[in-house]
Amino acid sequence: MVGSPILAFAVTEYDINIPSGASDPGAPFFWSESTTGVTTGEITVYPRDTVSWHNGDGPAHTVTSVTQSGEEDGIFDSGLFHAGESFTWQFEDLGDFYYYCYLHPWMNGVVHVTDNLGSVQTIDKVASGFTDDGLGFEIKYILDTNLESLVDVDSNEKTLTFHIAGGTELEELIIVLPVKLIETPTVVWVDGQETTFKSEDVFTGTKLIIKMEPFSKEIKIMGAYVIPEFGFLAMGILSVGLIATLVITRSKLSII
Repeated sequence: MVGSPILAFAVTEYDINIPSGASDPGAPFFWSESTTGVTTGEITVYPRDTVSWHNGDGPAHTVTSVTQSGEEDGIFDSGLFHAGESFTWQFEDLGDFYYYCYLHPWMNGVVHVTDNLGSVQTIDKVASGFTDDGLGFEIKYILDTNLESLVDVDSNEKTLTFHIAGGTELEELIIVLPVKLIETPTVVWVDGQETTFKSEDVFTGTKLIIKMEPFSKEIKIMGAYVIPEFGFLAMGILSVGLIATLVITRSKLSII
């Protein structure tokens, strides 16, 4: 997990706010990154950047470093900090640094330290024709270029296919997929070749960290389920059409 410090980047400071009510395990979210609004407790930074956690909640909290499996590893620990107080840590090394609140262990997150950030971006209205409100689904991802807004949704193959619009120099794509759009991703292909990936549940869906070669062009993801070709909206329109046909047919029979 730990690499050598890289000193070529200007130091940037990031803020993560702990909102009021975060100590309740039923709270809608426990963290809020002030720049992006991401509420998963997840953030991606360069080496030597600092992250500050600000307690806007009533109870005290901690920011305690843990392994991916949740065991404390001693890399950093804020100790208790109360309402209005904060804790800041500078991340020197490359790697993924997981953390949680010792008092409220359901409050957890991760700091990704990388030498090529990319940026948090959004694709809106994915599969918009298959939802009742016509708005579809929102997908967030981190990449140093764009994913095309048109996503191929194939319910028969149970796949989503994304196309990378520009040339990416990154060796991984981080993407968060809504569970109602695709459930339990099982296989990922990059440019037609099966690749490795990590998967974890986050507040807004399933986060995938997908390994790929620089300048890859196509990402295809298979799941246990993808929203049907005839989604809720289409089925509703179809049902109305069938009912109308039955009513007209019965009316004609009555006249006869």
